[in-house]
Amino acid sequence: MKALRISISKDKRRLGTKPYLVRWTGEIDPRTGTRKKYSKSFAKRKEAEHFAQQKRKEFSAGMSRDEKIITLEELCDKFVKARWGSYTKDTMDHYLNTARRLKSFFSPTLPIKHITQEYAEQFISQVDYLNPHMKKSGRQLSDSCRSVVLRNSKTIFGSAVKWGYLSINPFADIAQIKAKTLPWHYYSPEEFQNILLKTPTLRMKAYMAVQYGCGLRAGECLNLLWDGLNIDFAKNRINLHNRPGTEHIPPFSLKDYEERSVPMPDWASNLLAQLQEQSTPGCPFVFLTPERWELVQKKWQHLRNSGRGREWSNHKLHNNQLREFKRYCKNAGIHTHERITQHCLRKSWACNLANSGVPINTLAKMGGWSSIKTCEVYYLKCSDANEQKAVEALNRMVQLELVLSVPLRIVQD
Repeated sequence: MKALRISISKDKRRLGTKPYLVRWTGEIDPRTGTRKKYSKSFAKRKEAEHFAQQKRKEFSAGMSRDEKIITLEELCDKFVKARWGSYTKDTMDHYLNTARRLKSFFSPTLPIKHITQEYAEQFISQVDYLNPHMKKSGRQLSDSCRSVVLRNSKTIFGSAVKWGYLSINPFADIAQIKAKTLPWHYYSPEEFQNILLKTPTLRMKAYMAVQYGCGLRAGECLNLLWDGLNIDFAKNRINLHNRPGTEHIPPFSLKDYEERSVPMPDWASNLLAQLQEQSTPGCPFVFLTPERWELVQKKWQHLRNSGRGREWSNHKLHNNQLREFKRYCKNAGIHTHERITQHCLRKSWACNLANSGVPINTLAKMGGWSSIKTCEVYYLKCSDANEQKAVEALNRMVQLELVLSVPLRIVQD
């Protein structure tokens, strides 16, 4: 136990400079069985006592007794190496982007122990302007993106605390940024039918039907295979599974890796059955054209053969879909200032089920949401038809004629 003590002594040979020494020993080196000795000198005894007390707190909190001076760049590199096999490619891209932002604001060679909460808050407050392209174009980073930067910074520096490089996470007490909600367009059943009428290809009709009728995400739709497992016509269900990469087919991971099975409405099942009849032999993907499948194969083979299979992303499966979808909406007579994306088809599916009285737990399970809070927004966003029903119900409760026939009493002071 004597070796674990922190001692303060006065060196009489250094009275003119810094005579007070704080001494302590490091951890046992498993290779030699010895401890490394450390010391730090101070001009005043109070300074030495304050430093010794700080060291005792750090050691009590589980920090390493050895002096570990690690730079920001070293921490980011260690974090990426430690998590590379645990996260998907898209998630790691977010962490790499956050690491670049941190190293752009702070010096890459800055020891992380010098990054205090004050500096961490300064970093988060100006994160809008770190991207030169966005600064030039006048666009600001959205609140949700800034929130991702803060969350990732907390995780990176939280790892530094766990690994004994820091005693306190400088980002831990910074409040999460509440993102502004942008209005998105709800597609009524009538609008969706008009979109289908203006969509020229059966493939795109079936693709949108799976989103509006089954609530699948874009990546989940694009990764459906004609393998008899994903689409079960006998039970009218779509089964979503995580898929490892093979020699010819790239991998696919569901969000949060949660596998699920979703029922199909008859009209969506009929469109998929028609598409299967017209499918090209040799193309295993439901919604990829033969030309696109050939390009996907080349991309996957290149990454796989070069040992970069983990870099595969769902974005490599499609191209220009949003542009085409907006054109179909415009041709269908949909003109709105609200946000129009294909993901709004999935959100509209959730709204339709919520308006139909489907319990929130069931909706969360069908949609693959890990949190019921995410689903609450679809129960709050009522369609115009439901609002009209609410007004009609209020009118039935109180007869207007009775209200108008009651004379008003004027009270005078």
